[in-house]
Amino acid sequence: MQPINGITLERYAELGAVIADFTNDTAKVNEAIQKEGVSLTDWEAAKTGWTARMQDMNLMGRVAMAYMPLYQAALAKRKGGQAQASYEDFVAASAAMKVYGPEVGLKACGVSMSDWTEIGGHWNQAMAREMGRYAGHFNLVQQEEQRLRAGGQPKQVQVQRVAGVVPPTPQAGANPYAQAMGADPNMVPANANPMQVAMMNPAYQASMANAAQINKNPMGFGLGQAMNFVTGGIVPGSNVVVTWSNGQQYPGRVMQTGPEHMQVEFQGGRQEWVPVSAVRKA
Repeated sequence: MQPINGITLERYAELGAVIADFTNDTAKVNEAIQKEGVSLTDWEAAKTGWTARMQDMNLMGRVAMAYMPLYQAALAKRKGGQAQASYEDFVAASAAMKVYGPEVGLKACGVSMSDWTEIGGHWNQAMAREMGRYAGHFNLVQQEEQRLRAGGQPKQVQVQRVAGVVPPTPQAGANPYAQAMGADPNMVPANANPMQVAMMNPAYQASMANAAQINKNPMGFGLGQAMNFVTGGIVPGSNVVVTWSNGQQYPGRVMQTGPEHMQVEFQGGRQEWVPVSAVRKA
């Protein structure tokens, strides 16, 4: 993470945001970099050096993971606010990129690459924080991909830029994997590896807590599940109705059961751990 020719990772991200809309135009890039008070020699050294660090397998992606939130925040600051789009539009553009390639797919959906960096960063982090909720993401993208391959037209993504909203950036020395994997940066040691960080994701911890509760009395839990199966009670696979904290009721299907919580899959693939008391058989 040491600066290269005086250019820190944070400054490199800022410069990347400056040239985000014309990265393939060498003349414009050189002009913009010099306007920022950076010599072309230092810029080329920084670009070569930081790119090499991001691609260095020995660093396990630490530099790249630290760079992305800095770059996203720099883009949002420069353009007056973070670019946002709905989850449905995120799915649509993701599928278009798979079918037509990144550049053509985004153009077909009416999204610039720099806006996509912010939109994609937001939703990737959201999915990492709530893995269960977005468990059906792959299937949704695949459905849209099949629609496009069958001759359907790409959907136009509605991009909104929210004035004053800037993605948070990790504090200096924070673990670079935490934000991307949906773990609380304040709870993750700076030197934790990707596997250790993934285990601190709330959805993973909820699953482990459920397993720990079952292990306290596995025989009793097993007998209870057997009785539920015989008497028509709630078991994995049961169709249920969940009463949410706002009083609304939502249909779903039970994925896992536990003494105090159940994992329920809702329409669209969203999965959540909910209290047993909020679940009734449909």
